[in-house]
Amino acid sequence: MRLSKHNLQMRADYLQKLIPSMAKRITDAPEGKLRISSHKGKNQFYYRTGKEKEKYLGKKELDFIKAVAQKEYDQRVIRGAESELATLKILIKKYEEGIVEDIYDKLASARRELVEPILIPDDEFIRTWVDESYDRLGFARGEPEFLTSRGLRVRSKSEIIIAEKYDEFDIPYKYECPLYLEGFGNVWPDFTVLNIRYRRVKYHEHLGKMDDPEYAERNIKKIKAYEDNGIILGRDLIVTFEAKNNPINPTDIERVIKNHLL
Repeated sequence: MRLSKHNLQMRADYLQKLIPSMAKRITDAPEGKLRISSHKGKNQFYYRTGKEKEKYLGKKELDFIKAVAQKEYDQRVIRGAESELATLKILIKKYEEGIVEDIYDKLASARRELVEPILIPDDEFIRTWVDESYDRLGFARGEPEFLTSRGLRVRSKSEIIIAEKYDEFDIPYKYECPLYLEGFGNVWPDFTVLNIRYRRVKYHEHLGKMDDPEYAERNIKKIKAYEDNGIILGRDLIVTFEAKNNPINPTDIERVIKNHLL
């Protein structure tokens, strides 16, 4: 699996925020160190500061014991976060200099034709995936026409919103590409989408009539069939919902894209 500079940077940003927040939390924490000893199956707590003699702490001082233990834990978190952040900065810098998968892209076109890359370039991988032929579900005569800006026919205004957002974020997708679920039969996910970074396929079902009990019951069974086939909700399967009084909006889809596909 190809590492993600985006995820490395997100982790680094998280640690950069975590370190000062933890440092602030221990500002007013008690000084000294805690030692825990086990005696006859029970924990005993001892506390000391500097070179002072160790002091036994009883149950009445449990709040103080917890405060010292929390401080020591926070200090370890800070040290660990600082160490991890230093490593991440090195990795991120290496990404900026280029990684082995990028070597093929930097070759002259004549040389590319002579070698087999360790990883097919993203644009070629996407093109091959998108160009795979499949039998769409199709539309019955008289069904209303909803067209995206690139001319794709979908079944609702909500699906136009979804398709347009996928196009806006350059997310490759297939509309109503068939999928066989063992024990259930064929289904046609509204969108079969590709996470380019991990080259992983995900399925997006938009459930637009959740205020219809029969519709909701039918789709609950379908979602269960996905999971029975190892397509896990939240990992491999994206589900968005709407009802008459709670329509979907573009912000909902942007959140889906940022959480699952970038």
